[in-house]
Amino acid sequence: MLPTYEPDGKLARALQSVLAQAPPADAMQIAVVDDGSRRGLVREIVEQCDPAGRVEIIEQPRRLGLGGNWNRALTIARGDLVHLLHQDDYVLPGFYDRMDSAFRQRPDIGMAFCRTRLVDAADRPIRTTSRQQWTSGVLANWLPRIAERQRIQTPSVVVARRTYELLGGYRTDLQLALDWEMWVRIAARFPVWYDPRPLAAYRRHADNETTRLHASGAAWPDLARAIQINADSLPEAIRGPTLSASVRWYVASAMRTADREIRDGGFARASVTLGHVPALLGLLDEQLRSLNLTRRLLLLHSQVGRGLRRDAA
Repeated sequence: MLPTYEPDGKLARALQSVLAQAPPADAMQIAVVDDGSRRGLVREIVEQCDPAGRVEIIEQPRRLGLGGNWNRALTIARGDLVHLLHQDDYVLPGFYDRMDSAFRQRPDIGMAFCRTRLVDAADRPIRTTSRQQWTSGVLANWLPRIAERQRIQTPSVVVARRTYELLGGYRTDLQLALDWEMWVRIAARFPVWYDPRPLAAYRRHADNETTRLHASGAAWPDLARAIQINADSLPEAIRGPTLSASVRWYVASAMRTADREIRDGGFARASVTLGHVPALLGLLDEQLRSLNLTRRLLLLHSQVGRGLRRDAA
């Protein structure tokens, strides 16, 4: 299932990667679920790379938004296994065979995923995501690890239909973190399979939704909200330590982001980023807040203040 909105030629790359390894139509549905793009845009791209008409095109008269369109795709999906592939991303040879094999070996798993290659807009490699374990199989002690921070890229994930039927769809009150929250929800109820082969590609570029949310400053409140929601999925025994680890990770991430923005001369952007850190720290009890983090935050604020004054002079 490929949810789309105002796609460009990258959608053709995504579709070609699926069609190149797809089993017959009676074994695998391929559908583009469009969220109110300009009339004819999606159909033109699809028909160029699929003249045989294998790909279904589902168009909607009004926008549902990111989570709403993902959930619409889930309702349309007919298979026992569901793969959401974003319009900018693609899969590598062997992806569907390896994911199918995982569910055949362990029918009790809720989802399976693999390593991901991160690429830029021109398909140049950036890096490959960290290896979670060396061999294929069910991940041990996965819930506290995935609840600490996002470790999965959506194009690498296949979820059993029964998992969605039991847990429900994606939260429409989240934007950046709606997939992360789902992975935590699944890990709290099901075993999760991992394949260490990099069989999916996630594209980082200036126009994707993740970049837009970070640039607007909307990412950090969304992550803070997700951390709180994720805590409710955790057993009491690990809730406190995992919440603390998650907050510390994302506070450090926000400060690393602000540091890069300062080095690039983006003092106003850095000021916005740092402005969201207190809300993240507020999720911790006061005695758990690190003095080193607080000092680092004050130092960055000082650097931003000096840079803004220089810009105004």
